[in-house]
Amino acid sequence: MKPFAFLSDFDGTLSQRDFYHLMIDRFFPEWGNQFYQDWKKTKKINVEFLNIIFGKLNLTEEQLLDEIRKIPLTPGAIEFVNEVQARGGDFYIVSAGTSWYIERLLQVLEIPNVTVISMPAVHENGALRIAPDTANPFFSEVFGLDKRKVLEDIRGRYRTVLFAGDSEPDLEAAKAADIAFARGELRELLKRDGVSHVPVDDYHAISGYLNNNGWPE
Repeated sequence: MKPFAFLSDFDGTLSQRDFYHLMIDRFFPEWGNQFYQDWKKTKKINVEFLNIIFGKLNLTEEQLLDEIRKIPLTPGAIEFVNEVQARGGDFYIVSAGTSWYIERLLQVLEIPNVTVISMPAVHENGALRIAPDTANPFFSEVFGLDKRKVLEDIRGRYRTVLFAGDSEPDLEAAKAADIAFARGELRELLKRDGVSHVPVDDYHAISGYLNNNGWPE
């Protein structure tokens, strides 16, 4: 059994902002931000929402890759991935977005040996369409991917499992982790549910916490 795995959400956690927010701000800020506010009043941010946003894009694959290259990472992210691996851990990205843009960004940044567990997507007619695999054992009717199921599956291969996230799709996985690091609204959700967690703003803070309190062995 390996010593530990670190599971990180991508959008809004490993990256500073969700890719859909970046696309809204870049291409249709007025409509997109109003649509987002209206959607949040009654629904969760899910695959249907993402496909509406990404379906508004009209970009060639190369233009879309240019946008992906601009995704800003949270401070300390790359250094932290390297630190996890140097200490004998494995780093996973677990995302209810799509591996289409995550894996391409990892290639651009030359970040090796990171396992991405997410949903497939296709680029067609200028748009990006997420296509969840309903036969996948980690499939979720709500978010497309059940991160808690992913974490519990991974747990069988590691002595310790750590998790970092920022929003509602991360909630159940954070509850199941040995240590949960929380950004954004995930902090309030965990606090509401009485779940112990470590509030952080970036990966420097996560590294600092583990340096002070001990890395899993």
